[in-house]
Amino acid sequence: QRCPTDKAYFIAKEILATERTYLKDLEVITVWFRSAVIKENAMPEGLMTLLFSNIDPIYEFHRGFLKEIEQRLSLW
Repeated sequence: QRCPTDKAYFIAKEILATERTYLKDLEVITVWFRSAVIKENAMPEGLMTLLFSNIDPIYEFHRGFLKEIEQRLSLW
């Protein structure tokens, strides 16, 4: 078993912090920005579909990825 002072542990913690930040940024786009665009009727529906159709799967993937990183680090 590795000691928490191990260099790999600190690298993993940095990856975790980066992933949390990235997920928050994706949430701003997928939740808050989209809600504002819908509320203001700021763009045509076709453009919204085109814009957000690729972001949702990325957001969902990273939600699961973050949970997995958190679980693995808690067992380190």
